[in-house]
Amino acid sequence: MQKLKNYINGEFVSTEEYKIKLSPIDKSPLAEMPVSRREDAKVAIDAAYDAVKTWSQTPAIKRAELLYKLYEIIKSREEELIETLIIEGGGIYKKAWGEVVFTERLVRNAAELARHYGGRTLQSDMEGVISMVFKKSKGVVGIITPWNYPLSISMKKIAHALAAGNTVVYKSASETPITGYKIAEMIHQAGFPKGVFNLVIGPGPVVGDEIVTNRSVSHVTFTGESATGREIASKASGTLKTVTLELGGSDPLIILDDADINLAVRIAVFGAFFHQGQICTSSKRIIVHERVYDLFLKKFVERVSQLKVGDPRDKSTEQGPLISERQAEEMQKFFDDAVARGGKVLAGGRRSGAYFWPTVFVDVDRNFRIMREEVFGPIRPVVSVKNDDEAVEVANDTDYGLSAAVVTTNITRAFKIADAIESGMVHINDVTMLEESHVPFGGIKASGFGREGGEWSFHETTYDRWVTVTLRERKYPI
Repeated sequence: MQKLKNYINGEFVSTEEYKIKLSPIDKSPLAEMPVSRREDAKVAIDAAYDAVKTWSQTPAIKRAELLYKLYEIIKSREEELIETLIIEGGGIYKKAWGEVVFTERLVRNAAELARHYGGRTLQSDMEGVISMVFKKSKGVVGIITPWNYPLSISMKKIAHALAAGNTVVYKSASETPITGYKIAEMIHQAGFPKGVFNLVIGPGPVVGDEIVTNRSVSHVTFTGESATGREIASKASGTLKTVTLELGGSDPLIILDDADINLAVRIAVFGAFFHQGQICTSSKRIIVHERVYDLFLKKFVERVSQLKVGDPRDKSTEQGPLISERQAEEMQKFFDDAVARGGKVLAGGRRSGAYFWPTVFVDVDRNFRIMREEVFGPIRPVVSVKNDDEAVEVANDTDYGLSAAVVTTNITRAFKIADAIESGMVHINDVTMLEESHVPFGGIKASGFGREGGEWSFHETTYDRWVTVTLRERKYPI
């Protein structure tokens, strides 16, 4: 069994305590993973801090060359990474394959931007003055990532931070330490200088807390649940470091009465249940116009009931296990609450270990937990609305504001609804969980703040420095 290590200052190092990482598929042991201490995180932060000056002054073309090399390494290890994502995270083959390919695009995008993201000149109000704005790297960037897309989310943050001239201390999710370790392996293989990238595997309250509160860390980027995000923002404020937070969502999918129902069903099934619904931008509340409600519901339930649940190593499987039995237990609590409140189950409701079958509820109202909270698993309510205004009202009746989608053949209605929905992202005639390597990804309200992807990632991890050159002698008032 593989023994994972931290990666600090260019070396793989052991820690004092280890525990066994089990596969969510069958509970088989996969690796021994470090249970790092606060001191381990401090050493990693010190290494990153010592490397900042040299790395930030490294020509952008050289940073780009290392990232291009990392891109090629990821491509050469595709099948290995796909297998890891399946056995460690329980995702089906298509999810794992898509995550690896998207990760390649993210790293390549960061490499391309490294040489092209810069400052600007401004027109000065004074004669004989050149006014410039330089982009400067913030310094040490702390990166804390979730388990649902452990490769792509991590590499989006890591690659862009490095491209902008920052150094990195990365805490991988405790549920997916093998993926985090492989990221360190690939960065080491690419030949990045010592201290530029550091990995510390360990519990959030220990390793994550040190990253968030340590004064040598200039910026923290976190993706995860909203409660943790609030805690991170609060603690980070103690040292006045900047924070990027991509948090939870209760993302609405609105289906209007003029929609192509067959298309709407395909969008809803994929958007609601891909990767067992364990995606921050999954379609978590399905809102349907009353005129097409019965027809949509019939076809939707029929397709959901056909989804094949099983071992994700079988390429025909459409639904694998949740990340852990604990996560399945959380779904059971959501399910029990909905039943107790009078919700009607039309599909699913079955649980076995870490597996929870795709579940559809109707006869729900806004007081149900599955309507008010983020359901990070395969339980979805379908509700009927009378008109567009009510659809928007229901969609906005949440603390979250990450993503949303509307399905219609009327583009005017679509844009009116898109404009009225309170969210960071809206998609018309597609799923709520779209993402591309170069777009601004993020939310509002309890879904966080800041944007990541392409130039927006550079914006989050740099600051603007104003510099002037006065070319003539000026007269001063005193």
